[in-house]
Amino acid sequence: MKSPKSVLPGNDNNIISSDSSALKENDASSRGTSSKAARPTPLSKEQIKFFHDRGYLVVDDLIPHDDIQPVMDELTSEIDNHASKLVARGRLSRSYAEEGFETRLAKISQETDQVAIAIWNGILHGPGIFHLITQPRLLDAAEQLCGPELIASSVYRLRPKIPNYGYGAVPWHQDSGYFEPYCDNFLVLTAWVPLVDATEENGTMWVIAGSHRKPVLNHKMHVSAKYLEIEEKDLPPGERVCCPVRKGGVLFITNRTVHASFINRTRIVRWSMDLRYQSAKLPTNASITRLPDEAVPSPALGVPAACYPPERDFLVRSQARRDEIIQSYEEFCHLRENPLNQPVTNRFNATWAAPKPVEI
Repeated sequence: MKSPKSVLPGNDNNIISSDSSALKENDASSRGTSSKAARPTPLSKEQIKFFHDRGYLVVDDLIPHDDIQPVMDELTSEIDNHASKLVARGRLSRSYAEEGFETRLAKISQETDQVAIAIWNGILHGPGIFHLITQPRLLDAAEQLCGPELIASSVYRLRPKIPNYGYGAVPWHQDSGYFEPYCDNFLVLTAWVPLVDATEENGTMWVIAGSHRKPVLNHKMHVSAKYLEIEEKDLPPGERVCCPVRKGGVLFITNRTVHASFINRTRIVRWSMDLRYQSAKLPTNASITRLPDEAVPSPALGVPAACYPPERDFLVRSQARRDEIIQSYEEFCHLRENPLNQPVTNRFNATWAAPKPVEI
């Protein structure tokens, strides 16, 4: 396993295939239908090619720190709220308010895991999170990879990886293992956004380069019953690449890229968010007018309501239906507070552990 000598940024389209020619059908940059107007695109042709060849791409300095700070402020407020309640009930010695963003939750977690679990299992959806999901340069890059009619998923994930805390280590897996099988051969893009510098020591992401060209592999339930995992014997060949990402950078991966993250061996919390985007041509439960070349749910044809039906998708970029783009935090908040709770196909017969109760 090794770190990349240099990681280039890259472009493709909506189809994941071992045949690279199949990847050109929906290339937004070649069609010239971007909604970015005259704004320069963040990804070069070389970066886009790297993404499609290798299944991942690290882009440095994509998101201004000023667009990350509001998310950090919302998390700090959430920690304040939970910690003050625990202190008032005599279950935490102090709030550790003197600690910085990178260390406070680690200090609290030495006494109780209740704050960490509340954040991990919670549905925090403040304005800062909405504005990060819809950050213009991030959407520009996602549009280059997915196409001009761009869907964002409200099923983002917030990841506080606490030092030497097993719950934060995530085994080798493909995101498609959690999605509808219909979407396996199409691109559902994950944008992994660290809120602090992510390093090998504090548990940054690892990928197996080129593994996106394999089909969805067999997954089993991890011993924790919290994750799916691909056992070592079933992992595909390929270079195992550590992907350090500085704050402001983004790691892009496909839904079939095998990836993992391991134990945090430092004193700081490795905070990150997983954001997901896809073309509107794929199944989506976003409340939008469907265009003629877009998938429509059909049980008879095996077309699901969405690639991940439990959570609501929403339109973030469009040339054809600009009035249907979710523009406001209030609209986003409504989506988060009213999930669809539709089941997703349990292709690996997983039995999930019940969330650990939070008593705050």
